[in-house]
Amino acid sequence: MPYFRFVLKRSLIIFTIFSSFYFTASYLHAQTLDETDTRALMEANFLFQFANHNQWPSEMKKGRFTIYVVSNQNVFELFQNKYGTQTIGLQPIDVQLIQDINQISGIPHLIFIDKSKKNECSMAQKKFKNKSTLIVTNFDGALKSGAHINFKNINGSIRYEVNELAMNDEKIQAGVKILQWKIND
Repeated sequence: MPYFRFVLKRSLIIFTIFSSFYFTASYLHAQTLDETDTRALMEANFLFQFANHNQWPSEMKKGRFTIYVVSNQNVFELFQNKYGTQTIGLQPIDVQLIQDINQISGIPHLIFIDKSKKNECSMAQKKFKNKSTLIVTNFDGALKSGAHINFKNINGSIRYEVNELAMNDEKIQAGVKILQWKIND
């Protein structure tokens, strides 16, 4: 019986130490994550859904699932903190913040271009044509500039429109959920 008490006491001490580390780390993480930018939070959430619920060609299902965020620090940080350790299928996510399209190396799966850099949209469309790269933006007229998905603010809610034909041209099959949630014109 004394051995059982010893093991139980030691287990409780170890549990208490690890619990305090876990709760301290969770508290510090919550302190650094700014969720007051609800637009950026919704855009980051949708980006993960776009990555997770669309289908890329088989050659794009190897290695890391690469996402570039162009010129939106809040979307990048929120995505990185909430989804950076997730996977898309078996592919770990690699998300990077850049300031222009020329900083992209390789062929990314998804590029989010903030409205502050909307001139980069047509450049991205040309650079990644026929490369199965999904281009997502958040400015009026973006689908005509080469974007596949564009965020819109409708009555205070973040929604999105989809250019399904352009996605098909890139051999990206829009997922059923993505098509169900889109804005219908």
